[in-house]
Amino acid sequence: MGQNGGLTSTQRGKIAELHVATALMSQSSGRLSPFEPLSDDHGIDLVVLDKESGRALPIQVKAWLLDPEKPVRTVQFDVQKTTFGKGKPGVLICVVLKKETLEIAMSWLIRMAEIPSVATDKPKKFALAPSIAEGSRDKYVPYRHLTIASLTEAVEAVLQADC
Repeated sequence: MGQNGGLTSTQRGKIAELHVATALMSQSSGRLSPFEPLSDDHGIDLVVLDKESGRALPIQVKAWLLDPEKPVRTVQFDVQKTTFGKGKPGVLICVVLKKETLEIAMSWLIRMAEIPSVATDKPKKFALAPSIAEGSRDKYVPYRHLTIASLTEAVEAVLQADC
């Protein structure tokens, strides 16, 4: 079944998008209101509206399904260059989901403008390969969130600073 656990990348992506959307809504006590674009051809999976400020944040969500029977030290998330634009507003949220519970085990929030500087530049994509090891000190640690509360605070901070 591989990394997908039998799911297509589209199915895995939709599960992650819904988890991120409901987590942000719940952790913010309803302050953050996620919306889904009618199409995702521009690499935007969610738009989160801050109901207090009226500011909105485009979000691209990437997911990895963690199978305890196949332990890994790093995971890889790819951002296609066809949907990435330099200077594009918004953030990339990468999540690792536990296969049995679909719980978000950890996540990373990276501003779109920073992706070229932290990812590996490949011909058609930017590849991000953060470690999921507890003691990791890789370049992705500043972007990592071990709780939904921490991820929500990071989204709120971006909304306050950029929008």
